[in-house]
Amino acid sequence: MRGARRVFDHFDTKHSSETAQLADLYDLVVVGAGVAGLNALYAATEYLPKGARVLLIDQKDMAGGMWNVAYDYVRLHQPHPMFTVGDLKWGWNKPPSYLAKRDEVRDHLASALAPIADRVQLDLRFGHTVTGCEDMRAEDGYRAAVTFHANGDAEESVTVQATRAIHAPGLDYRLAEPLVFSNGHVISILPQDLLETLAAHPGRPVYVVGGGKTGMDTILATLAENPEREVTLINGRGTNFLNRTKYLPNGLKRWTSGMLISRLFRDLALTFDGLNEDHLIDHFRRQHSSDPDSANGVFLYGLQSEEERARIEAGLAQRHDGYLEDVEGPAEAPVMRLRGGQRVDVPAGSIFVNCTGSFFRSPEKAHVHPFLSPQGTVMSINARDGFHFLTSVAGFFATHLLYRGQLANAGFYTLDLEELFRRNRNAWVGASSAQAYMNQVIAVQILPMMLLDRCALDFDRWYPLPRRIAGLIRMKSTAQADIAHCRGVLERVADRFEVRCAPV
Repeated sequence: MRGARRVFDHFDTKHSSETAQLADLYDLVVVGAGVAGLNALYAATEYLPKGARVLLIDQKDMAGGMWNVAYDYVRLHQPHPMFTVGDLKWGWNKPPSYLAKRDEVRDHLASALAPIADRVQLDLRFGHTVTGCEDMRAEDGYRAAVTFHANGDAEESVTVQATRAIHAPGLDYRLAEPLVFSNGHVISILPQDLLETLAAHPGRPVYVVGGGKTGMDTILATLAENPEREVTLINGRGTNFLNRTKYLPNGLKRWTSGMLISRLFRDLALTFDGLNEDHLIDHFRRQHSSDPDSANGVFLYGLQSEEERARIEAGLAQRHDGYLEDVEGPAEAPVMRLRGGQRVDVPAGSIFVNCTGSFFRSPEKAHVHPFLSPQGTVMSINARDGFHFLTSVAGFFATHLLYRGQLANAGFYTLDLEELFRRNRNAWVGASSAQAYMNQVIAVQILPMMLLDRCALDFDRWYPLPRRIAGLIRMKSTAQADIAHCRGVLERVADRFEVRCAPV
């Protein structure tokens, strides 16, 4: 964390402080210093007056959200310029296709605090837990009331008032737990412990439990440590990945090949009718994935290059399609039991890595925070009343729309993304694609082009400007029909799965 801590050395202490006395009334309080909250705060500073009082609160010790606790070998799966805060540029000259590492991402996100503090008077409260963020009545109308305390000191709560608050828990990333097995003579770990465990147990076989992005990262990291180590994948239903080689090409191919990502989302949105989620995944696999000939059954918006897939296929010793139920049997002869009844002998001392994910995995669901509070003083970027499955995008666009007075009654929809994910992941893909595309089309129609061009999160920016302009013209030409289709899909999914989905 030392690199990110250096960010604070660049702050003008007149404009930013972690120790300043709290204000009686803030212009804005932002809860959450991950990619969602930072994008929201960065956008809000374009509308706040110079020197406005702003308070940023986060439970972690520094900005960066999940990138403070993610496994150390994680990398972005998209070109790094498209993972940022607003239009903040990365402070280096690496090729745009470079996939940034965990600490590089964390430090980049934290670096956004310096330009923010140049615009407003920024108070920071890291290491604090927020227990309330809601409307409150005041003499001159309504304000936001935000209650918080230092971590571990709930009896010393403080409540501050603000003209507005943005509550940005994002996807509420939580660390998983190591898998628990009946046989105690295998090693069960999280990805966060992988590199240390590999070093301590050279040559031990590795079993990667989960075929999503974390699983793929773990296979590649294990093979990089020792290409001869035996690696087995327990693949579940199999995860499809967007073919990064095809859709984010390099060099001249950006002019001649691929497809604008907005067009790909339109394809997904229009293929899904609210009932045919398995057909949608089959369509995605055949048309857009890195492994079109597989039988992979899910898609979670991960990206993979053809070269990465080839390395994984060449390095795997075994693959088991199905779900791991237990490792059992006598100490000297562990047996892996899969959900379908298949039993597979494993060597004692094998390393099992839980790569089944950290989103929407806890037994309890996140608390439901309305996207907009009843009196409009609090906006929440969350997954229970979500504006976009990418909370970075939600933080950018929703905040601009909020401050411009263009958010409510414009046709935007929110969706209980967590509830739908838990009920049917493939329907979640279809509905989240339809929602993302519809909300983008509406935003493109009402926001000025100069503002849209400042959203560096937009994957279409990978392509040359003429291709983007042509794509924008096509988007606008079919806007009304596409919006009507997406709206119908969302309402059908809401009725079918009994999840909240409603216009803002």
